[in-house]
Amino acid sequence: MKKIWTVRKDTEAVSPVIATILMVAITVVLAAVLYVMVLGFGTDTSQTPTTTLTDTTITSGVKLTFGAVNAEISWADISFLISDGTYSAGWNNLTTAMLSGGLGDTQNLGTTNTAFGTLVVTMVIQDLSGNGKADQGDNIKLTATSFSASVDYVFTAIYEPTDGNMAEATFSG
Repeated sequence: MKKIWTVRKDTEAVSPVIATILMVAITVVLAAVLYVMVLGFGTDTSQTPTTTLTDTTITSGVKLTFGAVNAEISWADISFLISDGTYSAGWNNLTTAMLSGGLGDTQNLGTTNTAFGTLVVTMVIQDLSGNGKADQGDNIKLTATSFSASVDYVFTAIYEPTDGNMAEATFSG
């Protein structure tokens, strides 16, 4: 029987040093690819996070409390809009630098006023954990001289990177 293959002795193999370097390089590249696939490059801003807003009547206004939020969201990434069907007003460009000291871990995100038809609405955001992010239990207090009992007001939280609605609540004065 004839041999199908023969051992060639006229060529040299890759040196052991180069072979080791190549194996380490391939292992590092594979590990990096797996890391990126599993953990991703960062927060996915292509999808709008969701939450709920629960309204509670308070003196001269309403308190809107966040439900469970399905992503970490900085206050700077959220804008707010209030509308009564005729007029609308909003708050945006909120930053954690606007946080002022509060009680314990509670921090208030700067009190801001906005003209809303003939009504001036004051908004105070209470960040209970003081982490600069919208979390479950954080709340927004909207006060005015007199919200009308015969008008339905719609308050919307908008995620700025996608311009999508995160949550909406309807209340009346």
